[in-house]
Parts: sequence; C-alpha cells; structure tokens
Amino acid sequence: MENAAACPPLPSGEGGAGERSSSVRFQPNLQIKQQLLRYILEGKFEIDQALPSIESLSATFGVSTKTVQKAIHALSADGVIEAKRGIGLFVKSLRPPSSQGRRVGLLHANQPQYLRQKPYPQPVIASLRRDLGRAGLNLILCPLVQFDRLVLAETLFKLKLNALLLFEVDSDLLIFEVRDLRLPLVSMDYDAYRHGISSVAFDNAYGTFQAAKYLVQHGHQRIAFLRPLLRNPIHNNRSLDAVEDDRLEGYRIAMLDAGLPLVIREVENKLAIIQQDLAALFSRRPAPTAIVCTGDWFAGVVAAELQHMGFRIPEDVSVIGFGDSGVEFAPGRRISSVHVDAAGMGTSAARLIVAAMAGGAPPQREILPTRLVLYESVQDAKK
Repeated sequence: MENAAACPPLPSGEGGAGERSSSVRFQPNLQIKQQLLRYILEGKFEIDQALPSIESLSATFGVSTKTVQKAIHALSADGVIEAKRGIGLFVKSLRPPSSQGRRVGLLHANQPQYLRQKPYPQPVIASLRRDLGRAGLNLILCPLVQFDRLVLAETLFKLKLNALLLFEVDSDLLIFEVRDLRLPLVSMDYDAYRHGISSVAFDNAYGTFQAAKYLVQHGHQRIAFLRPLLRNPIHNNRSLDAVEDDRLEGYRIAMLDAGLPLVIREVENKLAIIQQDLAALFSRRPAPTAIVCTGDWFAGVVAAELQHMGFRIPEDVSVIGFGDSGVEFAPGRRISSVHVDAAGMGTSAARLIVAAMAGGAPPQREILPTRLVLYESVQDAKK
C-alpha cells in the first residue's frame, strides 16, 4: 500500500489501549470507527483514496489489529469503505446515488410532536415539506433529542442524507459538528451565516423595536421587557437563546433612543416564580405601564397574572407578545403581537437548500420581515 495516506494522530482521550471501558459506547473498536468516519467526513481521507494498512492503524491508535479489523468491518458494512482484494482499503462515495431518492434531513432540538404545533411551527414544516416535494426531495425528520450525541455524525451518515436543514439549532458547537458532514446545509430560525452557512431567520430585533417604539409614541414611559428562562433541549439546562437575545436588543435600542430606562426581567418559567417577580416589579414606583414579552404564550401568562393581581388589561397595563399566535387574555380579546411569516420561513429554507444542493451558490442570508399587529391588549398611557 505505497499510496496509502498517513493516518492523522488520534486526539487525546479518544482511543488507544487505555480507553477500554466496559460501556459499549466507549469500546475501542467503536471509538476507532467513529474517528475514522470523522476523518473521512472532514476530507482527511478522500474518496477512492487508499487507507493506511490495518497494521499501521493498529500502531497509530495503540490497539490490536483485531480491534482495528472490527472497526473496518463496521465501516464496510455501513458502505463507507471497501476492501479491494490484493490492493487495500479504499474510501467509497459518501453520497447516496440519485436513484435512491433525494433525502433532506431536518435536524431539530425538540420532540417530533413539537413540529405539529399550531400556529407555530406547523406552518413552517408544512410549507417546507410542500416546496421540497415540488423539487422531488423527501424531508426526513431527525429529532436531536432522540439521537446519541456521541455518535451524531455516524447516525446522520447512516440516514444517507443528501442535504441537511437545522431548525432552531442555536448551538455553535453542534453546528460545527454537523458542518463536518460536508452536506449542503441551511439553518432555520437561527442565523448561522457568520459560520458560512446559508440561513433564514425572522427580523427579531426589529420586531421588538417596533413594539417598544409604538408604546413610547403612545405615551408609555415605563416599559418592561420580560422573558422566561426555558429549558434548552440541547444542553438540558435553563438558559436564554440567541433569538431572545435579538428580541431584547430591539427593545433596548428603542428605549435608549427614547432616553427611557431599561426594565429587563429574566424570569424562571414557573408560575409561582412568575407571580413573585410580577409582584416585586409592580410594587416599585413608578410601576410599568406596558410590558413587551419574548413570546405570545408567555405574554398570555403575564396578562393572566396581572389581572389576578387586580390590574386591568389594557387600561392599567398594555401587553405585547411576539409571534401573532392568537393568544387571548380574556374571551374574544387577543394579545397584541409581532407577526412573523412562518410559512415564508419554510419556503425560503426550501429555496436555499435546493440552491445549495445544485452547487456553486455562495452562502446566503434571508431575514424575514416582521410587523406589529394591534389587538385589544394595548392602549395609550394614562396622562
């Protein structure tokens, strides 16, 4: 095997004779299989390139030839490499042939039933599936919460995807990991353009800027911004996400532009804590006359609690949410909100992924406009 490539060194802690855990996921042959697959996906071993010999791999990884043979056999069974008799081991094509159908994966951070929720995100998925179908593409759902993160690249590879969409995936580390798959890639509802990935997102900052500015123009001087601390399904901890950061920035700009004080509260998403925080917020003077929330559902909870405390909506406190989800604070009375084009996100993402699959198109960014819609939860401030 004179033309075989040199094997890059195995990163520390990812293999070798010392990594012989009894757990299946840490068995040396599985670690070597995953590392070799990653080398191939990252382009360190090219298509039709000969791999180092089993003896060489054994020496590099510090394991027995039997362990390496198991890893090679598993990669061969997955269709990643092939053994040519008397010649050596070679990397096979990583793309499924077009005759097997064109498959676009949708990697998302929630359970599958989340995608069926109305009014969001069901319209996003419906328009995406429709437009991909018109282009002869099949949408394959890939719920991240059901995947083993330690073998994510291997799991996605086995699905034989031709392209990958990321939906509400705001972890840069995860984005870097799936980018190594070298598949056409588009991010939805998170702007990953700075990482060289085509992205489509709502203009979240301008949306809350519109909301806060409208309230200022109608006499409100004490406007609070509330957002809940939610459990991140990727990291499994309570945190604030990038989308909410953008919405906070829009509020911040509008308030600073008007020379008004910032009143920002980050509230644990538990009813008892929300009640306590609202009580503390409205016990101060001057108390807020308006509230901007990061989402309609949370705005509805806030409005309900304020009414329970004896405040009238909107006579005492105006409330604006985000998403235009039709949330009501009283029968037949809706929360004012920032409207987003959910179906438009699916359509834009389909167009971007088709362009990426065609090849040659540079990464693109599409920011979908938002607009303020007024219902019964807002009125002019009292003079």
